[in-house]
Amino acid sequence: MKSRLKNLYKYLIENRKHEVKGWYDAYREFYGQVEQIRKRIKSGEDLSQTDEAFLKQLLYEKSNGIASRGQSVLSNENFQAFIKNKDFISALGEFIQTPNKDNFQKFNDAWSDQGKSNNPVLVNRVAAACTLEVSATVDSGKFNQVFSWLIREGIIPAYPAKEDQDWYSKNIFLMKIIKDEFRDELQYKKTDEFYLSQFVWMLYENLSNPFSLKKQIVKYGAPGTGKTYQARQQTSLLFDIWKEEFAPNSALTHASQIDLVQFHPSFSYEDFMEGLRPVLDCNGTAQLTLQNGVFKEFCRNAGKWEIDVFSLGLDRDWESITIDELHSHRKKLSGDHWQYIFKISDTSKLVSDAVPPFFFIIDEVNRAELSRVFGELMYCLEYRGIKGRIKTQYANLNNEGTGMLQTDQGYLFFIPTNIYLIGTMNTIDRSVESFDFALRRRFRWEELTPDTGLLRYHLTQFCKTWVPLADDLERLNTQIAKEPLLGHDYQIGHAYLMNLKYATSLTVAEVRERVWDDYIRPLLQEYLRGTGKESELINSFGKEFGV
Repeated sequence: MKSRLKNLYKYLIENRKHEVKGWYDAYREFYGQVEQIRKRIKSGEDLSQTDEAFLKQLLYEKSNGIASRGQSVLSNENFQAFIKNKDFISALGEFIQTPNKDNFQKFNDAWSDQGKSNNPVLVNRVAAACTLEVSATVDSGKFNQVFSWLIREGIIPAYPAKEDQDWYSKNIFLMKIIKDEFRDELQYKKTDEFYLSQFVWMLYENLSNPFSLKKQIVKYGAPGTGKTYQARQQTSLLFDIWKEEFAPNSALTHASQIDLVQFHPSFSYEDFMEGLRPVLDCNGTAQLTLQNGVFKEFCRNAGKWEIDVFSLGLDRDWESITIDELHSHRKKLSGDHWQYIFKISDTSKLVSDAVPPFFFIIDEVNRAELSRVFGELMYCLEYRGIKGRIKTQYANLNNEGTGMLQTDQGYLFFIPTNIYLIGTMNTIDRSVESFDFALRRRFRWEELTPDTGLLRYHLTQFCKTWVPLADDLERLNTQIAKEPLLGHDYQIGHAYLMNLKYATSLTVAEVRERVWDDYIRPLLQEYLRGTGKESELINSFGKEFGV
């Protein structure tokens, strides 16, 4: 149990500090402001309307460094009424001074007594700003998902039924367990309470709110926003977490479970699924022979487990079968790919969870004629697993070497449930219309925007004197987004300013000029070609970037 908690922390925080460092810094900074207010209150100075800027960040702002307010909204009128109410300010001051369960309840009651707004997320966010005894996962519904998942997986002990079942009490229970587990790391400053608090949210994003619900994704955005890189990173994370739980001693690696193909205008169904291709026979004569495409062969490999279970003739849905239910069939399930599954000690686990994830990344997914490439797979994309099996165009030519699922109807094809299909596309590409509405609704769409926080973290590690480039890029992108001839989709991705090959002895002004000349100006010239405003806008954008 304990080692698994630490392994999850390694995957979600240690290996991804470049993603959470911006939040971490803001979290610490605002928590420090609360500490200063606490000292004032303890010295006898009460909160008042003169603290409006602090109170606005604590109670009102969309994001205050601790957490976002989510869907909760507090109007400015109600905010002003809150800070003018002596009882409310008194309850808030008491909680800031002594953040405990009783004072939190008094503050919660004072909020409710206003009768103007019911905002549990905002109330919980105040608690997270005032004490590290609770986590920054302030939405009680999302926190409960994490909490229940950790208990269900046996990672933390069950929460006593006799204890209070509210968000604050459960948080204290969870954070105490986490801090006890990381006692040595806290002592030797290998982590701190802010990272441990963030850890709870990362568990929500990646586990209790599982990636498995998003098995068909298109990551889209401006060039240079790291779409393919992020796809690889996220799949690596998911694989590491799966392996740590189910097959820690297996020879499986992330590299063995992933394939990547780049679409282009001439990419076809025959390349993707199957088709007739010339093959030399033993006499050196070319014969047209059925050959599997890259995706079908990938599915044949990933679907071994489902195919084996289907052959048993069980009248059960694949995603409801436990490992224990298959133990009586071990003689028939004798392939090497079953060995690690039957070694899993918790036989109540679902077989569908225990089989390894497979990842198929389609780079530039919109550059091919998708209806032709996917063909009849539109049905399989909507109905995963053997229940979604279909006949392909060349079904009658399939044999044991090319077929997937042999049935009384011949060889059928399906997309296994353990495949994650991830496409990437640039929104400025004019071929975006290749995604028709029927295909669009079969994918989850995730936009990636330029991440100046990530760029700032990278530059801090690489060459601190170049950090102002992140602010330069942010100003430039703000101007590009406002320009009617370009807009949001034409922003410059942060990747253009990462992994720069210039000597670190160069000043930030020198690097800025070189980045502009080598990367950004040529790109903007291409975007603006033929508009008649190239020179005017290039000069304007250059000033925003600082050249």
